[in-house]
Amino acid sequence: MFYNALLSLTAFMFCLSLFLVYRASVLENDFRKLQGDIILQLNQPRSEGVNGKFAKMSKTREDMKPSILQKAQSSLNLSSRRVKREQGSCRAPTSFLQLTASTNEQPDIRGNIAVIPWTVSAQRGNAISQKENRIVVQEDGYYLVFGQVLFQSPSIVMGHIIQSRGFNTTGTTSRELLRCVQEMPDETPVSTCYTSGIVQLLQDDELDLVIPYRPQALISMDADSTFFGVIQLN
Repeated sequence: MFYNALLSLTAFMFCLSLFLVYRASVLENDFRKLQGDIILQLNQPRSEGVNGKFAKMSKTREDMKPSILQKAQSSLNLSSRRVKREQGSCRAPTSFLQLTASTNEQPDIRGNIAVIPWTVSAQRGNAISQKENRIVVQEDGYYLVFGQVLFQSPSIVMGHIIQSRGFNTTGTTSRELLRCVQEMPDETPVSTCYTSGIVQLLQDDELDLVIPYRPQALISMDADSTFFGVIQLN
């Protein structure tokens, strides 16, 4: 999934580059048109018949230059602000964090659930952090949450859940965000279980991935097989 996210980000940056080149071309054409209008107005005298002679222009070139140049600068500033707004509306994610299974450890058994030990494999920004084997959200907003586990257990059904724990004035609250259930093949008990979704999270929310009701689950601890992460969307 992380590689897919990188491919999506690369495609987004390519699209954004094409858009910026187009906007730069539009701005350059507008500026050239304004220059032509300025030169035309400065060089074209206004004539009025007075005793067969041309009357003097009501405004001198020096009077006209500041007003025209101010209009040109105002138009360019407006176009620049419009480009910035359009860039901001489709900006890249500001923060992301991906955890992969720690290859030198085994899942921690806690009653009837198994907890995978994680290690940070990729991280950017300050909106998401890792603490005590959990992902901690530092800013309110919408996030893409994803997780995958490669099971190797000879069981009928395997799966995992991603849950969050929040804190408020009344105490601690918890909720299940995503659930993944995978039927294992009969002959070779090896299969991945992947899930992802967009959720709204609050500051200080803590996310973890657990495997319920399968304390003896056999899990691949390879980095490309078992991972867990969050991407900030706004």
